[in-house]
Amino acid sequence: MEMDVEFLESNDLDWFSAYQDGYIAHFATGGKGIIPESVKSSTENYEEIYDYFYSFDKVSDVEIVGDNLPIFPNETQRNRYLKSFVVMAERGFFSHDAKDDGTYKLIARPKKGISSNGISEKIKLILHTLPLSVLSLHTEITVVE
Repeated sequence: MEMDVEFLESNDLDWFSAYQDGYIAHFATGGKGIIPESVKSSTENYEEIYDYFYSFDKVSDVEIVGDNLPIFPNETQRNRYLKSFVVMAERGFFSHDAKDDGTYKLIARPKKGISSNGISEKIKLILHTLPLSVLSLHTEITVVE
């Protein structure tokens, strides 16, 4: 089943992709982030990938990309915002948040990233791969197709 516009706009989805250099990226849409057609086209594949990557344990320390963070009134709100991105980066994923224009900014990066070489063959076959121009060293992603 395909995800419709109403579903996409009313849910903060977490989806995954591979960079061209092989590392795995996590994206939080906030109900506004751009989602590739290959991800939107199958809720079954989305759920299988989601469950697979959410089952990973912590494998890495994390680096926060401070320049990409919003301004917070206090440390408690900052930590609350960062929590899910840090958890994903600890699992080895480069973790992104959606910007207001639907593009993405890198929030937390693992010091030891998970490569697509180390994942299940079944997941590799259905996992979206970002365009040639997008590598894990980018802190902003404007194209996901």
